[in-house]
Amino acid sequence: MNTIPLIMIVLFFAMMLFIIRKQLGVSSFEDYATANRSFGFFALTFSVLATWVVGAMYTAWAGMAVTYGFTALYCIAYATITMIVMYYVAPKTYIWGVKYGIKTQSELLGFRYQSKSLRMLTGVWGIVFTIPWLIVEIVTQGYVFEYATGGLISQFWGMVLGIIAVAVFVSLGGMRSVITANVFQGLILIFGGTALMIYFVYKYFGGFASGFEMVVNDYPGMLTYPGPGWEPPTPYWTSIVILSGLGGFLWPWAYNKLFASDSIRTIKVSALLAPIIYAIFFSVFVVTAIFIHSYNQALSDVQGAFLWIASESGPIVLGLLGVIIMASSVGTVSGIMQAISTTVSRDLAQVIDKNISDKKAVNIARISVIVISLVSLFFGTADLGLMVFLALFTYDGIILLFPIVILGLYWKRANKEGAIIGLIAGTALSMFLRFFNPSFIEGWGWQPGVYGLILSFAVMITAGYMKKPSAFVEKLWVDTEAAYTKSVKVPAVKSNSQVS
Repeated sequence: MNTIPLIMIVLFFAMMLFIIRKQLGVSSFEDYATANRSFGFFALTFSVLATWVVGAMYTAWAGMAVTYGFTALYCIAYATITMIVMYYVAPKTYIWGVKYGIKTQSELLGFRYQSKSLRMLTGVWGIVFTIPWLIVEIVTQGYVFEYATGGLISQFWGMVLGIIAVAVFVSLGGMRSVITANVFQGLILIFGGTALMIYFVYKYFGGFASGFEMVVNDYPGMLTYPGPGWEPPTPYWTSIVILSGLGGFLWPWAYNKLFASDSIRTIKVSALLAPIIYAIFFSVFVVTAIFIHSYNQALSDVQGAFLWIASESGPIVLGLLGVIIMASSVGTVSGIMQAISTTVSRDLAQVIDKNISDKKAVNIARISVIVISLVSLFFGTADLGLMVFLALFTYDGIILLFPIVILGLYWKRANKEGAIIGLIAGTALSMFLRFFNPSFIEGWGWQPGVYGLILSFAVMITAGYMKKPSAFVEKLWVDTEAAYTKSVKVPAVKSNSQVS
């Protein structure tokens, strides 16, 4: 066995821990949850990218791209929509976060709708539909360890090593260490990943021009929708773009990073930069995958196609790809663990018991990290088919937060009754259609989450016209407008958000 890939992966983890060493240790729960709202656009941009580009992209998404080609570019379309959502939710999210001491997505919604029940409900929703992604990413880390070491380190022990490293810096450093590490990870996965894809293109296909000429002549189906050997209805592509685009920034691990930014301008600049960088990176990735389709060895194991071609290029290239996948996966895992632990402490424990001290809140979050790690390892040992099944419905669930967020931020009539009923009814419909899979789902192509989203909007709009906006909302709108027009940066106050 060649130890070079293993050494490179170990060095990556060592460098990451060395870079964030000064960020380990938090002074307060505010520091753990938001890093005292101190990060600029560069850190936020690459933190979003590190969180967003998952390690499973080189396995699950690689499988789609190598098999079907053009269809995989849906990610670029939804990335653009996601960043538009980020751009428009930023102003009020930031203002309310700073002005009222809000630290999480669920706390924001509980404050806006003045409902503890909705705050806890959305917190639970975020955890339930996030954990499957955490499990998939941990499994990916184990898979890379096993492949890169030729089986010396099994998938299980690879998962253990990866989760221990992440749990240490998340529990000790909170949001500050997560974003600092994300910048390092983001630079590696974007620039290192793009450079490696270009290397593959020129080494094995003679460049982009000759590669496309080969595909046009021999595999033209790879350049059209839906790709060779697959005939889903056209609305299928549209629906996954809608669900992923509108839901892509509603994941707590992504949304909560808005509270760590130092200004509205920071968020808006990041919202403009991130999709451009991502589009370039992912386009090169998909084009490389389309070219790799020409190898029978790749088609025999499409999810391992990139690892196979990297291993054919030598141990250093395999090690580099392993580092890139780890950077992608660790960025996502750390963001998820920090978000879930913050939610458990802030939106569940502190809502149930208002007398929890700041120090105890941090300890609850740290204990949550350990519990989350153990639960994820347990489910990570299950059959991979089960992991895919668990991840299948996540967007069908998280998309139901979109009406609550967007109407809550921009429509005064949105109320807690409509939000709670809409969330429950929309999720129930979405899950029913996902699990029972009636024939019209495959026949028409629209995914279950779309039907749930429509129902949730209908419920919230109907409920909104059944009662007038509350005095609290009317005053909130006036205060928010005044704060926004006065200054982009709002003076922070120490008081916490109040929910009646």
